[in-house]
Amino acid sequence: NVVITVNPKFDYSVVEVNGKKYVIGADRLAAVAEDLGWKDYKVLKTLKGTDFDRMTYQHPLYDVTGLVMNDTYVTDDDGTGLVHNATGFGEDDYNVGRRYGLPVFSPMDAQGRFTEEVPDPDLVGMFYDDANKVVADKLEKAGALLKLSFFTHSYPHDWRTKKPVIYRATTQWFASIDKFRDQILDQIEKSEFIPSWGKTRLYNMIKDRGDWVISRQRAWGVPLPIFYAEDDTPIVTPETIEHVAQIFEKEGSNAWYTHTAKELLPEGFTSEHSPHGEFKKETDILDVWFDSGTSWAGVMKYRDGLNFPADLYLEGSDQYRGWFNSSLITSVSVTGLAPYKEVLSQGFVLDDKGHKMSKSLGNVISPNDVIKKMGAEIIRLWVAQADTTSDVAVSYDILKQASESYRKIRNTFRYMLANTSDFDPKKNRVAYNELRSVDQYMEVKLNNLIKESLDAYNKFDFTTVYKKIFRFISNDLSAFYLDFAKDVLYIEAKNSHARRSMQTVIYDAAVKLAKILTPILPHTMEEIWGFLKEDEEYVQLANMPEVETYENSDELLENWSKFMSLRDDVLKALEDARNQKLIGKSFEAAVTIYPDKETKVMLDELNADFRQILIVSDLTISNEEAPADAEKLKNAAIVVKHADGEVCPRCRMI
Repeated sequence: NVVITVNPKFDYSVVEVNGKKYVIGADRLAAVAEDLGWKDYKVLKTLKGTDFDRMTYQHPLYDVTGLVMNDTYVTDDDGTGLVHNATGFGEDDYNVGRRYGLPVFSPMDAQGRFTEEVPDPDLVGMFYDDANKVVADKLEKAGALLKLSFFTHSYPHDWRTKKPVIYRATTQWFASIDKFRDQILDQIEKSEFIPSWGKTRLYNMIKDRGDWVISRQRAWGVPLPIFYAEDDTPIVTPETIEHVAQIFEKEGSNAWYTHTAKELLPEGFTSEHSPHGEFKKETDILDVWFDSGTSWAGVMKYRDGLNFPADLYLEGSDQYRGWFNSSLITSVSVTGLAPYKEVLSQGFVLDDKGHKMSKSLGNVISPNDVIKKMGAEIIRLWVAQADTTSDVAVSYDILKQASESYRKIRNTFRYMLANTSDFDPKKNRVAYNELRSVDQYMEVKLNNLIKESLDAYNKFDFTTVYKKIFRFISNDLSAFYLDFAKDVLYIEAKNSHARRSMQTVIYDAAVKLAKILTPILPHTMEEIWGFLKEDEEYVQLANMPEVETYENSDELLENWSKFMSLRDDVLKALEDARNQKLIGKSFEAAVTIYPDKETKVMLDELNADFRQILIVSDLTISNEEAPADAEKLKNAAIVVKHADGEVCPRCRMI
């Protein structure tokens, strides 16, 4: 104890009890009096906390005079409203002591035993926790102990052993961030961050951080290449650093422990601080973040095929205060540049209740167990579905949903492969300009999907890649194009133009989707690739699909988008007819459409087989006015009746 701190905003009471005077926070007086059993006490006067600033006090045990200081960290929800400070053993204690210019008093070694600096010889060499009872006894003998009680309070604990740790101020080595802080901040501004909030987070950390403590007191690690002279003057010069570096390059950093200080210093090295030529080695190691934070120098600058700065640094979101941070500081200090052009951070995996996975909690889902039950592709697909920029929940139920998505993707590919087995892209391909309008529409939709997916990949946005591809497979292929394709692929002549047109589109879709999905589902796409007739032996060695340019794409998309809206109307009318028991399957229907003017123009321009696309047996597009019983929908009035005739056993139409 070298300081007492009071809150400058509090009032303090000077009270008299049994002929003795005490200073107690005014708001704590009643509680303290009750705790000590004071029945009769007298308040002599009230002082402001500021009145105590820089007063002195006499230590209750030793011939030591302490200082009284002001700081608002003192609270009035417990204790007396006055806090004793040990500047070497607490963060608040240390900070308030520094503010008042007091020396740091830390009479304890690394084993938690008091050193000879402590003013009481009885405590020298004693473990700090054992000293508690000794000090309490001394206070009692000195008449300075009013009450002794025990309570549990929040205190830092070691995460591994779960035991309490004690703050201890020690001599450390620092990197002075202030000397190049602006340069670091400038490099953050010039780097790209995904997600974008990462830039703000790292910028604020650097803007507000103090000096970096680069020394650590551990028995293992990369040593600090510093020597001490006989009078404890530190020796760290470019000459000594370079000599140690050359030894490390040949023998590794363990050389620090296997050689004497004299062997590690340049030959013939002398210092005025060591008249007898004796030197000691630093026993502290470098902060481990310094190790990983200099990988840009040890890896990127020395290995063939790598460049500096790196295109990308990828790690968890906790690394803004770790690897992203230390790499940036070390790189800017030496090169003036950030070690990366882009930073991508990701969240952590939580259980389905949002709790961190922990062996001790028993809520860990092992990827190996999932692979055995569902396969590795399911884990990959789940990752692609997840927004990894923040923490992500996982459970077997969530993985089952990914499994259902995988089944949909796989079954769609099976259909496409089965229906292009007799298609040779070199012989049977139909040129884009000769494709039917609906086939061109699907090629344009596929082309747009490829462009959007490549753009998303370039931003490491796998979630968007997955969503767009799955939507295309589910909606554009399965629910639309492949749905009516059966009436062409199974019915038309083998080499008919309509059939080869659809096969061209389906084959293109299989090839391009296999390529674009390979980063997410490599095993499945490799299996699929074996059934495609491409020159590249492995899909992993194929280039990503190129984005094509189709001159009529905008007009085509606009018209077919209008048709898809009309199709929704027809599907609704068919569903209503089904509910009224007029029809069962859509092939039982004869549909008459009474389009509005704009829809009629669109249908004429598309000039497609709309009966086939709508999967009905009879379709009439009427120019007449709709009858009163027609179902009036958004783009047209529609009448659905049961088709007359017999069911064809081949095409299933009536």
